[in-house]
Amino acid sequence: MPPALAREQEHHQRRMDDLFRRLDRNGDGRLDRQEAGGNRYLQRHFDRLDRDGKGYLVPADLR
Repeated sequence: MPPALAREQEHHQRRMDDLFRRLDRNGDGRLDRQEAGGNRYLQRHFDRLDRDGKGYLVPADLR
């Protein structure tokens, strides 16, 4: 992978991690539908991102 692409992916992942931490209001390491509702993209795509149907998102679901 070209270094510029690797840096861009790393930057994107840091932004997703920061977003997750901000939305995880109760600090349990999961985003339920209510918490994810604080972000339009996550709200709209919750079911697609929750691939195994557990009813919440974890950081790995955003990768």
